[in-house]
Amino acid sequence: MKIELPNFHYFYSKNPYSGSLGGFRFRLEPGDGRLKAIAWPGPNCMDATDPALLRTEEFALTEEGLREAEEWLSSQCEEWTYKGV
Repeated sequence: MKIELPNFHYFYSKNPYSGSLGGFRFRLEPGDGRLKAIAWPGPNCMDATDPALLRTEEFALTEEGLREAEEWLSSQCEEWTYKGV
């Protein structure tokens, strides 16, 4: 499964983004030249999910970093989908 994200300018303008695909949830938070990606299994929102289930990775706030975040989120989604989440 492939996660599709807004363009780089959306994040460069300091806008957070969240989404879902099936039972997979994610959020991207730009700040201080970094793009923080957070992934977790549904059905709950991030705040209502056990923190032990949250997976976090940081990327450079660049076009390349955004592509890497998109690939990382897609791989997390595939892994959780395979596990039946």
